[in-house]
Amino acid sequence: MSVKVKVAYCTQCNGYYSSTPAEIGHSNHPDIVDHFFYHGEPWFTLDHQTFAKYKRYENIEIRIIKLADHVKNDLTYCRCSKKKSVQKIAYRQELKELPINTESVEKYQIDTDIYFRDLYYTSKNFHGKTYHGITGNEKRMSI
Repeated sequence: MSVKVKVAYCTQCNGYYSSTPAEIGHSNHPDIVDHFFYHGEPWFTLDHQTFAKYKRYENIEIRIIKLADHVKNDLTYCRCSKKKSVQKIAYRQELKELPINTESVEKYQIDTDIYFRDLYYTSKNFHGKTYHGITGNEKRMSI
């Protein structure tokens, strides 16, 4: 059975930045433990969350390879300074169409039309209905 490891390679110098077992269950495998004691942190880690931090650095490529293949080139360390890669968030806008209340639009159009406004004033004055506390013939009502 061949044990596989995840290796974070640097795309600039082709060295590796960190590695970890590909499967969590292989953390207690004798070859993995031996490799861990040979290299130590940060070149080889048994903690997958620590390795996940290295994924976010810029110029890093993750490859899954056999441990035997990794041992052949395991002294090519990456010594480049790394920064966390900046992920740009793409914002998307949606235009929401609001439902138009036709009753309020019609009422607004009726209220603002000069003919109907005068008709309302005349109707209120003639019938003596109160509007905002003003009785029939006292004053011309304003809207």
